[in-house]
Amino acid sequence: MTTQNRSSYFLPNGLRRCGRYDTIFYGAYAGAGATFDMRVRFDLKQKINLKKLQKAADKALRAYPEFAVRPVLHEGRVCYEPNGAPVRFAPDDGKRLYFGTEDTNGYLFVFLYGERHLAFSIFHSQTDAHGMISFLVTVLWNYLVSVFPPARLIGTGMFTKHGIRADDRLFYTMDDAERYDPLTVFARPGELVQPVDLDRLFRFPPEDAPKDSAACRLVNLEISNDAFLQKVKELGTTFAPLLSALTAEAVRGCFDVGDRDVVVITTADGRRVVHSDTLGNLAYNVYLPVTPATAALPLRQQCETLAGLLASQRTETHVRATFQDILRQCDEIDAMGEIDKVNAYLTGPEGLSNALTGTGTVFLTYPGRIANNPISRLLLEGLSPGVLAAERAVDVYAHRDSLIIQISQKGDDLSLVEAMRRTLEKHGFAVKMQDLGRTTQNVFDFAKIKRM
Repeated sequence: MTTQNRSSYFLPNGLRRCGRYDTIFYGAYAGAGATFDMRVRFDLKQKINLKKLQKAADKALRAYPEFAVRPVLHEGRVCYEPNGAPVRFAPDDGKRLYFGTEDTNGYLFVFLYGERHLAFSIFHSQTDAHGMISFLVTVLWNYLVSVFPPARLIGTGMFTKHGIRADDRLFYTMDDAERYDPLTVFARPGELVQPVDLDRLFRFPPEDAPKDSAACRLVNLEISNDAFLQKVKELGTTFAPLLSALTAEAVRGCFDVGDRDVVVITTADGRRVVHSDTLGNLAYNVYLPVTPATAALPLRQQCETLAGLLASQRTETHVRATFQDILRQCDEIDAMGEIDKVNAYLTGPEGLSNALTGTGTVFLTYPGRIANNPISRLLLEGLSPGVLAAERAVDVYAHRDSLIIQISQKGDDLSLVEAMRRTLEKHGFAVKMQDLGRTTQNVFDFAKIKRM
């Protein structure tokens, strides 16, 4: 199905077509061994009031109508059916849940709760990190004013000025294409910046665990966010180049890289370039190759090199051309046939060998700092990332003075974790290591979703 003939997103049977970007997640990032389960965990100061939290989440969902859907398989494609069920809260007991089924009340997300913690788990087809955090801020705000009514006096302006919703007005300022399928709105032909030499790329050796393991091992390395910010200022750089340089150094300290390039793939938010309120997936990959020559430079010069590569991939021409290239990939997946069968092939032994990092070494996600705002101060003791995927990855969150650098992996070999710890200590950071053990991964399975 091409972009040109998608004049309407709604079908006569009440279903809505999924966005083009969603095709990639359903084709390549679904199934037991490949599902991209984005997470964030909040540790709360007080015991959870589940009844008030349920009301807070249900109210928040009314501000995010595009999330109020159930995925169904229709004529070989994923479509979305309106879903008015309550948001699902499930005990955080290690049970594997399936997105889009009764496990999640049909939604592509679910909340997992304990006595004093709340973890949000969402399939990446629904949105990107920007959309995930926006929804969570609204949920937490609604919860805050229900358990601490004077907070209403603070007002919602502290977050709505950043495009986070308190109601559904922003949703209705957009047309259907921008709401549901922003890639088709903002993509343009153009020249891509392509800094990766695949012949020189270093790829991780296989892990000591099956790809379709039911759980990921998560280990947090915590350092002072203020200390990291001070290092950023000393080096005259920003967070992403420094995090990438340190990650590449850790990889070289752990594996026999030789004369190959360690390519850190980090993500950027396309909305910063095309300026949209859409919560459809608009994140794109930025490639930061650390060659042997770059690795030999002092840290300041490494960061300068990586910052230049980062800037070259944040121009409007490159971003729109990247969206155009993603559309090309969507067309290729659509042309392969029915999406459930395509997924079985792409995630099988003859399909994609590396679902996330076919053109890089390691994936690094840094959605930014969760600001020290009234929601954080009044509700939260702390937070932690938790990206669960099919291979090693690094996920970074900053909250107050805590910078959490989390290593997610399928196996139990902690060599990369230790290498990252040594790297951070070498550069002057005091590191606290917390092994979170194995966390059960929620998945999207075509065999379990509704068919029409």
